[in-house]
Amino acid sequence: MPCRATRFCLHAVVIFTLLYATLPLAAQDRRGVFTAPPRSVRSREIDQQHIRLELDFDFDQQQIDCRALQRVKLFQPLSTITLDAADLQIQKVTVRATGDKAPAQEVKSRTKGQAIEIPLGREYPADAELELDITYVIKKPKHGAHFVLPDASEPDQPKMVWTQSEPEFARYWYPCFDSPSDRLTSEIIATVPAEYVVLSNGVLKEKSEPAEGRRTWHWVQAKSHVPYLLSVVAGDFEMLEQAWDGIPIVAYVPRGRLADAPRSFHTTPAMVQYFSEKIGVRYPWEKYAQICVDEYNWGGMEHTSATTLNLNTLHDERAALDVSSDNLVAHELAHQWWGDLLTCKDWAELWLNESFATYFATLWTEHHQSWDEAAWERRKEALSYLEEDKRYRRPIVTYRYPRADTMFDRHTYPKGGRVLHMLRFVLGDDDFWKALRRYAEVNQLRTVETADLRKAIEDSTGQGLNWFFDQWVAHGGHPEFQVSWEWDAKHKSLAVVVKQTQKVDDLTPLFEMPVELEIGHGTSTQTRRIRVSKAEETFHFELSERPTRVVFDPRDWILKTLTGDKSKEEWLDQLTNSPHIIPRADAVEELAKLKDQADVVTALGKAAREDAFWGVRETAAKALGALSGDDVRLTLIEVAQHDEKSFVRRAALDSLGKFKHDSTNAALRKTIAEDPSYYAVAEALKSLVKVDRDACEADLLAALQVSSDRDVILRAACDGLAELKSVAAVEPLSRKLEEKLSPGERIVVLSALAKLKPDDDKLLEQLHQQLDNDRGHVRRIAIDTVTALATPQAADWLQELRNREENPRMVQQIDEAIEKIRAAQKPVTKLQEELEKLRAQNKKLEERLQKLEQKD
Repeated sequence: MPCRATRFCLHAVVIFTLLYATLPLAAQDRRGVFTAPPRSVRSREIDQQHIRLELDFDFDQQQIDCRALQRVKLFQPLSTITLDAADLQIQKVTVRATGDKAPAQEVKSRTKGQAIEIPLGREYPADAELELDITYVIKKPKHGAHFVLPDASEPDQPKMVWTQSEPEFARYWYPCFDSPSDRLTSEIIATVPAEYVVLSNGVLKEKSEPAEGRRTWHWVQAKSHVPYLLSVVAGDFEMLEQAWDGIPIVAYVPRGRLADAPRSFHTTPAMVQYFSEKIGVRYPWEKYAQICVDEYNWGGMEHTSATTLNLNTLHDERAALDVSSDNLVAHELAHQWWGDLLTCKDWAELWLNESFATYFATLWTEHHQSWDEAAWERRKEALSYLEEDKRYRRPIVTYRYPRADTMFDRHTYPKGGRVLHMLRFVLGDDDFWKALRRYAEVNQLRTVETADLRKAIEDSTGQGLNWFFDQWVAHGGHPEFQVSWEWDAKHKSLAVVVKQTQKVDDLTPLFEMPVELEIGHGTSTQTRRIRVSKAEETFHFELSERPTRVVFDPRDWILKTLTGDKSKEEWLDQLTNSPHIIPRADAVEELAKLKDQADVVTALGKAAREDAFWGVRETAAKALGALSGDDVRLTLIEVAQHDEKSFVRRAALDSLGKFKHDSTNAALRKTIAEDPSYYAVAEALKSLVKVDRDACEADLLAALQVSSDRDVILRAACDGLAELKSVAAVEPLSRKLEEKLSPGERIVVLSALAKLKPDDDKLLEQLHQQLDNDRGHVRRIAIDTVTALATPQAADWLQELRNREENPRMVQQIDEAIEKIRAAQKPVTKLQEELEKLRAQNKKLEERLQKLEQKD
C-alpha cells in the first residue's frame, strides 16, 4: 500500500535524525582556552618603589579604613597616573614630587573600570619620583580581603581577617600596578582590637595602643616583592615558636589548636636548612611565619616571609595516619625562593614559581624519606597531568592565556615539576644544582622569564639546552612510547625497538631524550642509557644471555605514556625482580588484566602482602578487586586487617566491596570497630553497603555519630544511607540538622537528605544556599550534590556561582559540573524535540491517509 510505504519512510527519517542527534559534537580545539591572541609582558608607565598601607579594621561592619602612601618613579613624561583599583571608595588623593617641601596637591581622581586615574596637575618628566597619598574605604570586600565572622549557623566562629592577592586581587584592597612584572618594598600599619594578633611581611617594627581596646602593629618589608605577595592577617592566634640559624620560625594557629601545630610544622626548620643548602642562597627573609586561617579556599599562599595556609593544614593524631602537611609546607616554603626572591615576570611564565615549588616539595620527600616515596609522589603528579591533557593541551609557557587564573592548572604544577625532574636527569645532579644555584644567585630580587633559567644553565654548565626547553616548555604534550624487544640467540644480541606514537603537529613534537633501560635476568640487573629522538629506532646490545625482562625508564625520569607487548612471564619477572617501584606497580596493573590465572593470582596476592614498598602493595590490593576466588578474598582480608600502612588497608577494604561473603562482612565490621584510621573506617562503610546491603543500615546509622577528619566517616555513612534510599535515616538526619554542626557536617547531612527527599523544596533551597558558603570544601560538596541531583535549576545555580567564584580550581569544578548536567539533559531535550517533530509528521501522515481513504 502506498500509504504504509510513506509512513515507513517518514519514520525512518525521524529515527535517523534521533540517532544523529546522539553523536558527539565536533571536538574543541586541542588547546582548550589557550587560543587567545598572544599577550605581551604588561607595559609599565611607572616603577613602584615603596608602599605604606595604614589599615584600620572594623570587624562588625566588615570595613577597612585605609590610607596608601606610594612612592613611584616615572618611566616616561606623564600628566596622569593610572593605578589598578577595584571596589575601593576613594575619598582623597594628593600628589607631590619626592623631596618637595611644599604641601602636597590634592587632586580629583577618576574611577574607570578596575582602575583609578590620578591627574598630576602638570606633566612630570621621565625619572621623576612622586609621592601619592590615597585615602579610601573598603566595605564588605568581595575579593582581596576576607572577614571571617560568626553567624547563625556558627555562633562561636572566631573572628579573623586575611588578604589574598594572587593572581590579581591586590587591586581589591590597595591601589597599585597589579602585575608580577614590578617589585616594591612595603610596610603595613594595621589597627585591630587589642586582643588580636597581626601578621604581615617582614619584621615587626613596633606595637602601640592608639585608643583603649585597640592596638596598632607596624610591619616593615625592606626587601622588594611583587604586589600580590603583600599580606596582612589578624585574629586570635597562638604561636608555635621555633628558629633556624638566627631566623625566627613561627607558626600561628587559631586559639585552641596549638596542640596540633607541631604535627604540621615541626619539620619546617629542617626544610629551611635543606633548601638553603641545595639552592645555595641562605633563606632570604628576616623571618618565616606560617599562619592557619579559616574560610581560606586555597591550600596556601607564599606571601614573603608570611605564608597563609588553610585550616586543613592542621589535623589530629589519628588523622596523621592518612594525612600529612609536609608537601604543602615544603611547597610554600620553596616559594620563598622560587616565586618570592625570584618572581615570574608574567603569568605566562608561572611555571618558574609553581613548577619549582612543586618539584622542591618532592625533593624534600626524597631527602627526608626516600627516593621511592618521592618517585611515588611524582608518579601521582604525572597521572594528574595526563588526566588534564585529555581535556586540553598547551605549552607550559604560553602568552595566549585568556585570564591569569587559567595558568594555575596541572600543566603549570605537576607537569612543570616533572619537567624539572627531567632537566635534572639530562644534566645530572652536579650540573643541575650548579645551574639552579647560578639561576638563584644572579636573579635575586628580580622578575624572571624562562630565558633567564636557560642562560643560567649555559653559563654554569656550558650546556646548550634550547632543544630541551623548546620541546618541553615551548611545545605541549609528551612522548607516547611503544617499546618492544627481540633476542637474537645466534649472535647473543638484544634489539630494543622504540616508537613514538603521539600525533606530531605544531603543538606536539617528536621528543629527544636520554632514557635508561633496565635489562634484567632474574635478580641480576644492569642499566644501559640510550638517546631517543626519532619516530622509530632500534638499539642493539650484546649480552651473555637472554634477558628475562627489559624495562624502559625504570626510575620513571621521563614524563610519558608507555605501552608494549610483554608476555605474562616477563610481567611476572618484572613484578618479582625489578628493584624499582614504578616497574613493579606497572606489572601489577598489567597482570590484573589477565584475570584469574592461578600464577597471576598468586603473584598479585604475594605483592599485596609482601612488597617492600607500600605503594606497590596498595596497587596490588586494588588490582585484586578485579579478580575472584576465595584465595583473593582471604588475601584482601589479611591485608585489610594487618598491613601497617593505612593506604594499603584502605585499598584492600575497597576491593573487598566486590566479595560478598560472611567473612567479608565480619572483616569490614571489625575495621569499623577497631581500625585507627578514620579513612579506613570510611572505606569499610562504603564496602559494607555493597556486600551486605540488606543488613548494613544499622552500621551506617551508628556511624552518623562518629566525628572524623574532614567528616570522612559521616560522609561515607550519609552516602550509604542515600544509596539505600533509607527511610529510617530521614528522621535522625533531620534531627542532626538541629544539632550544633560544623559547616562540613551540615553540608554532608543536607546532601544526604536532598538525595533521600529530592522533591523537598525547602531542602533544595538550603542546599542552594550552601553554594555560597565561605568554605571551599563545603561549596565543593554542594556542587557535587547539585550536579548529582540534576534538578532543572541546577545548571542555572552553578552558572550563577561561576560568575562570582574567584578560585580557579573551583571554577574548573563548576565548569565540569555544568557540562555534566547539560550533557545529561541534552539527550532528553533532543529526544523531546524529535518526538514533537514525529508527532507533527504523524499528524500530517494521518491527514494524508484520511484523504487517500476518502478518494478510495
